[in-house]
Amino acid sequence: MGLVNIKESTFEAHDREHRHSFESRYEVFIRYRDLISGLALRDVKMRYQLSILGLYWAVLNPLLMAIIWSFVFSTILGAKGMEGVPYVVFLFCGMTFWNLFANSLNTATTSLTGNASLLSKLYFPRVILPTASVLARVVDFCFSMIVLIIFMLAYHVHPSSRVVLIPLFLVIELIFTLGMAYIVASLNVLYRDVGQMIQLILLLWMYLSPVFYPIQHIPANIRRYFILNAVGELVGLQSSVILGGQFPGWHVAFYAAIISVGVFTAGITVFHRLEPLFAEVM
Repeated sequence: MGLVNIKESTFEAHDREHRHSFESRYEVFIRYRDLISGLALRDVKMRYQLSILGLYWAVLNPLLMAIIWSFVFSTILGAKGMEGVPYVVFLFCGMTFWNLFANSLNTATTSLTGNASLLSKLYFPRVILPTASVLARVVDFCFSMIVLIIFMLAYHVHPSSRVVLIPLFLVIELIFTLGMAYIVASLNVLYRDVGQMIQLILLLWMYLSPVFYPIQHIPANIRRYFILNAVGELVGLQSSVILGGQFPGWHVAFYAAIISVGVFTAGITVFHRLEPLFAEVM
């Protein structure tokens, strides 16, 4: 159900029914699932409808960056990726999963402040906006995955038998991403420089994640600290199962899942604690 087709009276009905009643923090995702999907589709359409290439930008951006960085890191600096896998394929694979997280966080940061007029006119749970913003980036991810598959076919790269685990790892990554999205979206309402800070944080975070290098290339004495980087470990896991590399182990997936659930819980808690302050500054 698109936002344009939802009448204001519908929101008023929701307002009268739920404003003064208890509503579970998690029940809202089921109750408003149609609105979430409608806002996500609206986000995708607004992002690309006035551009000449449209959705092709979802593929061109990571593709061009992968080619440029592959030339710099592999040809000039002599960096090595996963054994038996061309560096450009390895890099594009890592960027595909990393960009799902990074792009989601970038757009979620302004999901509330960018819809201030909408929030002032209509009632619906504010947590829906960063949720829809993250889900909209899944569309970009799907297009990048198509290009990755074409790359793998062209370079004769075969996935491992564990490739069936990708949906599980994606769910864990989305849980982590949503938790972070709730934190940055709510903080950006109160402190508008969060949007600038997140750009720098994501850049540093990317270099500390196995996007440009396999996790096995990290010295053993510091590798154990990388387990705390849940999204980085997930990128490494997903790259290894898709490209047929060495599987890091189930303990990595377990720790990443635990951290992701913790971040999601913390994120939604922070969001609901700060939500009463939104009206004062927007």
